[in-house]
Amino acid sequence: MTEFVCGPYHLEVDVEATRNWYHVHGEPAGGCDCAYCRNFTAAVETLPPEVGAFLARLGLDLRKPEDASECGPTDGGRLYLPIYHLAGRLLERGDRPLTLAPGAAVWFTTDQGPFPRNFPEPFFQCCLDLHLPWVLEDPEPEN
Repeated sequence: MTEFVCGPYHLEVDVEATRNWYHVHGEPAGGCDCAYCRNFTAAVETLPPEVGAFLARLGLDLRKPEDASECGPTDGGRLYLPIYHLAGRLLERGDRPLTLAPGAAVWFTTDQGPFPRNFPEPFFQCCLDLHLPWVLEDPEPEN
């Protein structure tokens, strides 16, 4: 287990167990191929590299959340709330999201599903708040 202090959060993460589970079971945008999820997979490449690097230290791949919820339009793009799971324990829960870069914040919790089968226990969740541009050639779906 590796301990991380991320702003107001204190984590204990089994980085190898997390990385191994996602290597076997993880899929881009959680396996969804709707237009919003395809856009998520393409648009995360526009984020500053520190966002992907932050997740990689925890054993996560930015493109492979368990769920990549699209929550509506923002100025110049879409709001996404992807959820990732981490093998380990959330030792201290923060009181606010931690900004990783403009348009990208992270927080950690223990009660956000969906909960994947066969994920190493104990586990907790890493949630992102991402403001991403629409990068697909296809037009944005109508809400």
